[in-house]
Amino acid sequence: MRTIRVKIYKFAELNDAAKEVAIQDQRNDPFNAPLDFFNDNAVEQINEAGFKGKVNLSYSLSYCQGDGLSFSCEYFDKLNDLFIEVLGPGKQKTIDTIINNCSFSNSGNSGHYSYASRNDIRFEFDDYSGTKYLIHSIVAKIEDKLQDLYLALCSELEDQGYDEISYYDSDECISENLIDNDYDFLENGKIYF
Repeated sequence: MRTIRVKIYKFAELNDAAKEVAIQDQRNDPFNAPLDFFNDNAVEQINEAGFKGKVNLSYSLSYCQGDGLSFSCEYFDKLNDLFIEVLGPGKQKTIDTIINNCSFSNSGNSGHYSYASRNDIRFEFDDYSGTKYLIHSIVAKIEDKLQDLYLALCSELEDQGYDEISYYDSDECISENLIDNDYDFLENGKIYF
């Protein structure tokens, strides 16, 4: 039997070169998932914007072609506000009639990529027979507003995701994480298990 003695260090005790090794190892760890909080926060913001029901968030934030953020949901609960914005106040009967005869769908990006597009949102009048052009025009305006809201929210959340990745990828944040989790290190900066 052999006995091996190993010196163990805390992160603060490492020299600068060993600290850099520890930081790089943590940064390259495939199990390091910094966006857990981002997911919860994004869904909360989506709900606050009026997109409700089961929310499925899809994103790829690695600065590659096709990267972006989109989401799907079951319904939009602020339709009445959009109609008042388009038609003005005092038109509640008309608004209720149109809303009750329209369907909303938000599929998110259902393709290979995660970016948002106008086609992710649909708002359509269900019964086109006998309807006047004015109703179709109103419904089209509401669909445009929904698409604009959706795209702006997706863009804002995408920016937040990139900011969060940058923060979690910073030397400062990784160092704090290594200190807070009280890891032990070998002299060369490798984690001691």
